[in-house]
Amino acid sequence: MFFNVLLPVIIILFGLIALGMPIYVGILASTVYLQVFVNNMGLTNLFSGMFEGMAKNSLMAVPYFVLAGGFIAASSMGERLMGVFEVFLKRVRGGLAIACVFANAVFGAICGSPPAATATFGKITYEPMVRKYNDNIALGLVTSAGALSSIIPPSMILIVYGIATDSSVGHLFKAGILPGLLIVLFLAVYLVIVCKPKADAPKEEFVKGERAQALKRSLPVLILPVIILGGIYGGIFTPTEAGAVCAIYSFVMSVFVLKDIPLKGIPAVLKTSAKTLGQIFMLIACSTVFGQALNISRAPQFLVEAFSGMNKFEFLLMLNVLLLIMGCFFDSGAAVLILAPLLYPAAQAIGIDIIHLGIVFTVNLSIGMFTPPFGMNIFVAQSVLGQPMSKISKSIIPFVIIYIIALLFITYLPPISLALL
Repeated sequence: MFFNVLLPVIIILFGLIALGMPIYVGILASTVYLQVFVNNMGLTNLFSGMFEGMAKNSLMAVPYFVLAGGFIAASSMGERLMGVFEVFLKRVRGGLAIACVFANAVFGAICGSPPAATATFGKITYEPMVRKYNDNIALGLVTSAGALSSIIPPSMILIVYGIATDSSVGHLFKAGILPGLLIVLFLAVYLVIVCKPKADAPKEEFVKGERAQALKRSLPVLILPVIILGGIYGGIFTPTEAGAVCAIYSFVMSVFVLKDIPLKGIPAVLKTSAKTLGQIFMLIACSTVFGQALNISRAPQFLVEAFSGMNKFEFLLMLNVLLLIMGCFFDSGAAVLILAPLLYPAAQAIGIDIIHLGIVFTVNLSIGMFTPPFGMNIFVAQSVLGQPMSKISKSIIPFVIIYIIALLFITYLPPISLALL
């Protein structure tokens, strides 16, 4: 079964990617192979299947959150968010670095885009952290902290996983909260330990009224995650409606209230958001028909039988290793869409909760966002900060270790993910 079905699929997929083709081309070519040579079926349903893959209600939230992220990244909202945490943590050892972590966490609760978070806070925090601590801490933190946006809801990866496995996006959002906060805690503890201010760093002095001023200035940003998550969990609106509220709020706030984006700057934001959205939906469309072709070929059933001798510990260990490797080479959404339809039947057969499995997928692939050779956050940091990849890759090592430690807790202690359900 492996040599007849999965091995040729793997060769086609990775072979085309190695030749420099886009990931969706490799997925689509693999689908054609499965349909024609394995399933002995025509291609008449291929395009209708791609359309059906994009015509799901849960996907309607994605354009709104992508658009909201575009407006936030182009405005001063990220700088305002960073400012309030910086003021309140001024006297804490490593306060500036911890403020960067907290700001990334809140940013993640707004739009769920790691590259946007890396670009936004890289511009704001990198130089101040270099002056206060050292280059490696600043570079590693800026590159890795943006990955929190993949875990803390609303997360694009969680939405894509929900579509791939037909599981509740609302439950996945709830399940992502505590794992995200656990990683924030681990990062904060590490930064308290290692962030020793330079001898020539300026002393941090409180200025009367600065906390109130910073809080007032950041209020337009701080209330947004409260509106989004409070509305979803309070039953006021669905995740899709939350995305629409987020997009409208970000547009009005950045263009008309804060006036950070002139009217003539709106088309540039729309263009960038549309490009990102097109990439996401193309991957989803191709991966949907790929999953359908795999199901017809009975590949998931083969994997269930192959993993039937494993216990939960062994399966999750194998899954973590596989996902960490995939995350280094694949876009996180593509990795979910390729692997989730294959692996979740085997996980269910072993007794692993499908929601917990989604969080394991998400945390693993969020690590892939800032690991070489193809971590998206690395390329964003390289572009924004003008640093070589070799230097960035070295600086992220301690942060990769911290994320993996947190991953082990999340993997083998399911209540961390399921306690809020």
